Amino acid sequence: MAVITISKEFGTESEKVASQAAKKLGYEYIGEQLIAEIAKELHVSESEAEMFRKTSQSRILRFVDRYTCSIVQKVVDREHGCLDDKNYYETTKKLVQDVYEAGNAIILGWGGQCILRGNPNTLHVRLVKDEETKIREVMKNRNLEHKAAKAFIEREEGDLKAYIEHYFNEDWNSAHLYDLIIDMGKTSVEKAVDLICDNLKHKDQ
Repeated sequence: MAVITISKEFGTESEKVASQAAKKLGYEYIGEQLIAEIAKELHVSESEAEMFRKTSQSRILRFVDRYTCSIVQKVVDREHGCLDDKNYYETTKKLVQDVYEAGNAIILGWGGQCILRGNPNTLHVRLVKDEETKIREVMKNRNLEHKAAKAFIEREEGDLKAYIEHYFNEDWNSAHLYDLIIDMGKTSVEKAVDLICDNLKHKDQ
């Protein structure tokens, strides 16, 4: 019974890494988009019963209720932000802790590396990529100049950095928060998955 937390910088293919690692290990994948989609669905009252019926076999429903969704939904739309809402922190903290208690899950985001720091049977992973590499990719993919591409990345990462600093008084890039740091500029998704699985084996020994 173990839990892997994954913290990521922009452009590190984190969802692919997390979902493929979960599939390989037979773990539940608890990602940002999954919670957001459930939150969106539950905001439509007519769909609530159908949503629960369709997903009744998923363990995620043990950790998500209507209140949780209403809090999480506040950060789905960026204009709301997340730093002014203590309920968001308390709710996500409870969600992460409940997932940890159930075990055998991969949590992408949510500050899991801080919430579960020091807990046994956890592997905390950080996915990074060189800034200039990220900038070049954004320039190419979004047809932006260097300055605009850099600003775009800073916006994308800003809320994530601020969340960790605000609630945990930590720098999200601090090495002491992680057991494994993977440079996704030099590592394929498949190799990253292998590294995570191998490190989990060694940590359990």
